[in-house]
Amino acid sequence: MSTLRAVRNDGVGALAERVLADLDAVVARMGQSYRGEIPEYAALTDGQLAREVLPVSRQLITTFLSCVVEARQLTARELEFFAESGRQRLVMGMPLESVLHAYRIAGREAWTAMVDAVPAGETGLLADLGTRWMDIVDRSSSVLAQAYVAASHERLRHVDSRRRELIEALLSADDAAEVAAVSLRFSTVLAPAYVPVLVHGSAVGIDALLQEHPAGTLGGHRGDRVLLLVPRRLEVPRRRAGVLVCSGRPAACGTALLDEVQHVERLLLTALAEGHAEGVLGPDDLLVEQLLLGNSRVAGALRRRVLDLLVRRDPSGAVVGTLRVYLETGSVPETARRELVHANTVGYRLGRVRDLTGLDPRVPRDAALLVLGLGLPEESSA
Repeated sequence: MSTLRAVRNDGVGALAERVLADLDAVVARMGQSYRGEIPEYAALTDGQLAREVLPVSRQLITTFLSCVVEARQLTARELEFFAESGRQRLVMGMPLESVLHAYRIAGREAWTAMVDAVPAGETGLLADLGTRWMDIVDRSSSVLAQAYVAASHERLRHVDSRRRELIEALLSADDAAEVAAVSLRFSTVLAPAYVPVLVHGSAVGIDALLQEHPAGTLGGHRGDRVLLLVPRRLEVPRRRAGVLVCSGRPAACGTALLDEVQHVERLLLTALAEGHAEGVLGPDDLLVEQLLLGNSRVAGALRRRVLDLLVRRDPSGAVVGTLRVYLETGSVPETARRELVHANTVGYRLGRVRDLTGLDPRVPRDAALLVLGLGLPEESSA
């Protein structure tokens, strides 16, 4: 045989010769089937198909025949060829599902060619060949898929790292010159101002978030959350189950944007402390709670006077629960209805609040302080 090292001259060797003699036609039929059944392959130019795809199809057949005729297993070099083809398909932007679909088509077309090449009376050859063929297809496609996935993960890590570096560089810029340097370094056109958006929750990936927002939106992970920088005034973000979104106001790149991002981070922490697990909050939400975000001294004083005293002396939470409802409604009868207690019980509990804190919920000024105190986040976030 001209292309295989013949160690056997039986029917298998003759079959291999017949398949190799018609190899160009077999590979061409593979290409036609790829285009007919897989949209991504149909979009390839003739040159791309000829240079990038069909050589792998040809190699799959010749490798199989070589292994059968020479009675050997796949070599490490042959496996690496298929692994490299997996990495190339990723670079081409081919979905892995489509690549594996092409492998199934290749297996089908090549097997049809081998069946057609078996002379009458020698069909017994197919039993052994079928097992070997499926093993080769399985092993080579598995190596390809593993290489594709590994390269995809590496690319995602690189992209995520670059996104994070861009945002950190933008937030740390001190003046317009440094912002321009960031734009040049990352080859990115920057907007004059951005709206910071923090997304808390694992239900949505960063790529999906970027697609939903205007062109030019920057994004990256900030801790266990996703930070988006939207280049113009934000429309109301999409609500998602299990996802909490907090947004700020437009701010110029550099220290102003950093300050706004930090404010949104504090808003998110406050929302979580208030029990918000999902929803969309903007800079005009939780205004009472936001009054305390920038004044840790006032927050500490209110904590000591309201939260610490009430929680320590009200382990069941009944007094605090009644107080919250009363501050929300301003009505003793409505509070009694919601709490399923007598109006006298509501009055007693409000009196306990006055005795413990020195603040009477029925006096407007004292009620305002109680509202602020109850709106405080956990101490580590104050």
